[in-house]
Formats: sequence, C-alpha cells, structure tokens
Amino acid sequence: MVPDKSVQSDCEPPLALDVDGTLLRTDLLHETFWAALGKDVGATLRVAFLRLGSPAKLKRDLSLISFPAIELLPVNETIHAQAQKALADGRSVRLVSGADQTLVDALAERLQLPGPHFASEPQRNLTGEIKANLLRERFGIGQYDYAGNSHKDLPSWVSARKIIAVAPSTSLQHRLREIGKPFEIVSGGWTPRKLLRELRPHQWVKNLLLFVPLLAAHQFDPASFGQVALAAVAFSLGASAIYILNDLLDLDADRQHPTKCNRPIACGDLPIPVATAASGVLAFLALSLALAVGPPVAALTLLYMAGSLSYSLWLKKHRWLDVIALASLFLLRVLAGAVAADVATPPILLALTFVIFLALACVKRTTALSRLSIREHLPGRGYSSEDLVHLKTVCYAAIAAAAILFLVYALGPVSAELYGNQILLALAVIPLTLWLARIVRLSAAGLEDYDPVRFVLSDGVGLLIVLSGVAMIILAA
Repeated sequence: MVPDKSVQSDCEPPLALDVDGTLLRTDLLHETFWAALGKDVGATLRVAFLRLGSPAKLKRDLSLISFPAIELLPVNETIHAQAQKALADGRSVRLVSGADQTLVDALAERLQLPGPHFASEPQRNLTGEIKANLLRERFGIGQYDYAGNSHKDLPSWVSARKIIAVAPSTSLQHRLREIGKPFEIVSGGWTPRKLLRELRPHQWVKNLLLFVPLLAAHQFDPASFGQVALAAVAFSLGASAIYILNDLLDLDADRQHPTKCNRPIACGDLPIPVATAASGVLAFLALSLALAVGPPVAALTLLYMAGSLSYSLWLKKHRWLDVIALASLFLLRVLAGAVAADVATPPILLALTFVIFLALACVKRTTALSRLSIREHLPGRGYSSEDLVHLKTVCYAAIAAAAILFLVYALGPVSAELYGNQILLALAVIPLTLWLARIVRLSAAGLEDYDPVRFVLSDGVGLLIVLSGVAMIILAA
C-alpha cells in the first residue's frame, strides 16, 4: 500500500491515536463485555468461551449483544485537546485501535473526528505489529505522530516521528527512551487510593448488624465477639467484591447519575481489569475468612454474595423486587451474626430487621426519584416518577410495622428475662419511629444524600435521635 496522498498533502504528519487507555480513559473491549453481561449473561459467557482464541471475532460478537453507551465513555481530555489542536492546525487525526471498527467509528462520530479510522475487523485484530504495519504502509516511516499507552504500542512508536505515551509504566518509559525519538508523557493511571475508594469502606458500617444477635442476647464473652468480628470482616470484603461487580454492570446508569458518575470505574480513574481482579481477590478472602469462623458462616457469606450478584444482574431492574432483595440482604447479616456467635435470635427481631430495612430500601429509591431533574424513569431501575407516592406509602407502612414489632418484643417474655425495665425499653420505640420518619421526610423532599449510609453518618440530628434510643435500651437493661 502506498502512503496516503491526502495525508502527504497536509502541512504536518497526521496524529494517530490509540483508543483504549489513550483517547479514552477506559477499554472498549472490557466496556462491551460488561455491557453485554448485564444484558444477557448466558449469551455473553457463551461468546466469550467460543471466541476466546479469536479476539477480533470476540470483539464483534460482544458488540452485537450490547453496545456500550459511546456518548458516556470517559475521554482523556489532554489527548482530546491535542486532537482538536491538530485539526485546527490542518493536520489529520486518525484513530488506530485494536477495538472493534463499529465502536471506533461511533466514537469518532461523537468526537467529530473526520475519518477514515482504522480498527479491528472480524478477520483482523489491529494490535501490535499488525497495527504498526498499517501505520507504516498508510503514512510512511517517520511520517506520523503516535499516541499510545502500553507495550503493545512499541512497534507503532518505533516507526513514528514523535512518541506520545499516556501514563506509561517505568519499564515502558525505559523502552521509549531506548527508541531515541522525541517523546511526550501524558500523566494518568490509577492509584491504590482510587481502588480503596471503589471498595466503599464507609459501607462496611452496615456489617455492625452482625453484632445485633450478640447484643440482643446480652452475650459479651470475648470468644463470641471475636468470631462475629471475623464474620463481619468477611461480609465487608464480600460486599466490596460485589460493589465492584455492581459498578461494572451499571456503568451506563452510573455515568448518567449526578454523583455516581464520579465513582472510580465510571469516570475512568480505575481500569476495568484492575477492578475485576480486585473483586476476585476480595471474594476469595471473604470466603476464606468466613470458613475460618465455620462452614455455616461461609455458606451464609456465599449466599449473601450470590444474592448481591443476582441483585446486580437482575433484581435491581425490577420494581419492588429490588427493595425486597435489599432488605433480605440486610436480614442475612443478622442471621450470619447469630450463627457466628452461636446464639438464638427471636423471630420477631428478624422480622423487625426486615421491615426497618425495607423502609430504608424504599427511602433510597425515593431519594433518587425526588431528585430527578425531569419526570422520567430512574436509569437502570424499574421505577418512574409515578412510583414516588407508592414508595412513600410503603415506607410509612413499614415504619408502623416496625413500631408494632418493637413493642411486641419489648413487652414480651424474651425481653422480660433480659431487661429490668420493660416499660423504658418499650419507650425506645419513640426515637426509632422518629428517626425513620425523619429519613423518609427528608428523602421525599429530595434533601437526603443518594447514599443513605453516608447521610445517616453525617446527619447530626438523626444521630442524636438514634443515640437517645440506644441510651434508653441500655438503661432498660
């Protein structure tokens, strides 16, 4: 192939841009895989297995199952600015990517980059030496500038006039210096702090629920406490593993969300392969720690993770099923704590736990609907603005049920053996009801944070109400 005459007529050599990890702060293959998995698990796994040895066909077949929202993908603004400047200077800009051609063309259209652009087709995986050969044949050796981000781009850099490297590793920087050509480094990359943020450690406070059976039974021996603490750590790690998977499956919806768009994976701060690997490691550690407590706790931890994954894949998309699933996952925490501590938990306390967290799950959806900028469906969920009144009704019904269940427990025979003042214990229903009602009221007014846990921990008035209830329970004992 002879060098492109349209390119030769330009004042300057063209700017050739890799896409994955360079122009985009993400990878189109991984984006497509998770988008496809969220739409059709069976078809995606089947394609992944059948096309494992044929990357180019894998990319095309996955895109036929589901197309990631190109308009929402995070762009590297530094590289995009260089592309815009090159166009303004009369230079051509060409995308040269290992991603599937249909995705690359859609991205070029979004960014208004005139073609032609070059990418993988079912019979050609445009990476490594194959990409370098295309660049040499199309533009000529030393007749293009190339921006990339990995060792696979080395052949393309060797033939380029100028090297532009996005967040290269130390070893890659060393190789680039050996080439002996002018090169520019564009900062970027991920850090452990971004991974920690993705784990959402503030959510681990939910796993204090595992201590409820221990406290309710007034059993405070160190051995039982240690077992429950280990189980709580296992649940926390397992929860973080599923948070990551949930974010991977929910990328399009998160990127349309006012605050979730800033999550590390959604905004491109954390690479999808790193997040995927971290999820696997966390799941393994969670099950290992739970098994150290005992096989029943390991089984409940596995059930919790499987339930959370089912929620991410399917249940969260269905109205009402999602809030029931969320409440059930909280109930599993209490059950795991009871098994870990080897204490019996009255069924009425389990019912109380369920209705309280059913109310809080509805609050989460109420907040999201109340803060919609326009009347529409909630992205990635089965709710619309018309459901707001029904959610509030369920919230208040659940609060009423929680108050009744609490009173029945407080005045019942079990609490008579554990508490010296049942009347004072029963009066603790007042702060419980006030706290739940306050959360629902603020949620309906759109004044609550999208993250209920973050809101509860930062709500001074609410915390005072909760502490007053806890004080009454302690005094009643």
